[in-house]
Amino acid sequence: MKAFAIEQKEQCAFTTIDHISPRNGEIVVAVKVLGLCGSDLKTYQGHNPMVEYPIIPGHEIACEVVEIGPGVPSGIAVGSRGTVMPYTKCGVCPACRSGRFNTCSTNRTMGVARPGAARPFMTVHHDDFIPCDGMDYSDIALVEPLSVGRHAANRVPAVAGKLVLLYGLGIIGVGILIELKRLGAKVIVADVAADKLDLALRLGADYALDIKDAEFDSTIDKLSGGMGLDIVFDAVGSAKIVESALSRTAVAATIVFVGYHTDTIPFNTKPIVSKELSVYGSRNALKADFEGSRDNLRSNPALKELLVTNRFAFSELAEAFRYWSENRGSVMKILVDMPEGERK
Repeated sequence: MKAFAIEQKEQCAFTTIDHISPRNGEIVVAVKVLGLCGSDLKTYQGHNPMVEYPIIPGHEIACEVVEIGPGVPSGIAVGSRGTVMPYTKCGVCPACRSGRFNTCSTNRTMGVARPGAARPFMTVHHDDFIPCDGMDYSDIALVEPLSVGRHAANRVPAVAGKLVLLYGLGIIGVGILIELKRLGAKVIVADVAADKLDLALRLGADYALDIKDAEFDSTIDKLSGGMGLDIVFDAVGSAKIVESALSRTAVAATIVFVGYHTDTIPFNTKPIVSKELSVYGSRNALKADFEGSRDNLRSNPALKELLVTNRFAFSELAEAFRYWSENRGSVMKILVDMPEGERK
């Protein structure tokens, strides 16, 4: 069958790959809609250190079950709609033993460390299938990225009533914002794009601030009563934000890093110790996060109208990457409509 591959930096091509028949516990799904992730864009631009070329990108999946292998539970049937958890788990590392499969030490995310979903059909284990029956495929394609944000928001034990600063309103930041508001937090969203700040308010943010504004710092001080922020989320991945987060937090506050950067930055640990800060990382998502995001999208079908900014056909995937690379500021989420294809 035909698959789309990124062969080198800014070089793409369609290729032919073999279909893998389902083994014990596996199912075959037809990929109906594919969301493009920021990691896919980094791969296209040659900035993803975790990728070896060539790679089939894609791990934000809306699909339909078309074949059932032996040993699959009866709850999954041909025709079932759903998405796929794109991570792997070893079951024996410290993370897996504690139930934190999202950060397995040997995780190989689909489309990054193993072939992704930019193809008409995939064979996956039934444990990785998240049922989404009755939902539009466009809604289903948003489950995975919003799950990552939901997981990040839940890294903090209690957020109700807390004053939270969220840096960055990409799709992961959207997931964080939605979950923080569901949990009862008071949220300030900080970004540089006016349309994203407008979106933040439409999604329920209490405040939306332009990071470039000369009064940004004084506004934060005013909103916190001069006490500092209870929680800071970095959904951007910026060395400057690391320093900013340390300085803007209150005593006994929490910082969560979701975005990451490759810069090495020296910083003084004094504020971490003197304020007794809690610092968390957040990676991927758990099954409960997928199910929670699925349920939220099911009850809020209009959400996709706010988040999906562009659509392309499978045959236009190279064009989609070029467009995104040249128009990063205006893109929130690109969805790709997949063809029927043939299993050969």
